[in-house]
Amino acid sequence: MRTYPVDLEARQIVRWLIEEQRRGTLHLNIAATRSYVVEALEDAELQQLGEDAEDISDGLAIGVLEIGPPAAGDGWLLRIRVEDRLGPRLPEDGDAPEEEEDIDLATFEAEFILPDRGTAEVLLDAEDAHAKAKFSRLLKRMLNNEHRPAAGR
Repeated sequence: MRTYPVDLEARQIVRWLIEEQRRGTLHLNIAATRSYVVEALEDAELQQLGEDAEDISDGLAIGVLEIGPPAAGDGWLLRIRVEDRLGPRLPEDGDAPEEEEDIDLATFEAEFILPDRGTAEVLLDAEDAHAKAKFSRLLKRMLNNEHRPAAGR
């Protein structure tokens, strides 16, 4: 399996998927998750915050959206990963869930795409050139914002 960067904004992909879902023509497997990570602040950040910074940690929200073909044998998986730095937090600021949570596409858009913050990475995992070519046809539809006719038409 090889990984390739995809030159298309996460926002455009998610909006395309939502429109396909709205039309009833979404024929892809989609899984979205949200998780939180708490990390120690870097030394430079600690120095800026002063003496009382030892108890402060850095919060990070991570959203992952995986899009795959309806047939698992097609050999590709598109992954959008968004990291949103929540900033310095004191321990008593409240606990974030420790486990990864499943979320729906609309929640992924609302929490990770629409706020227009964080860093998004779009990558394609493809088994071989044939799988990459199959994905390229879908990518072209996304780029051109082409949709299938709505179901029942």
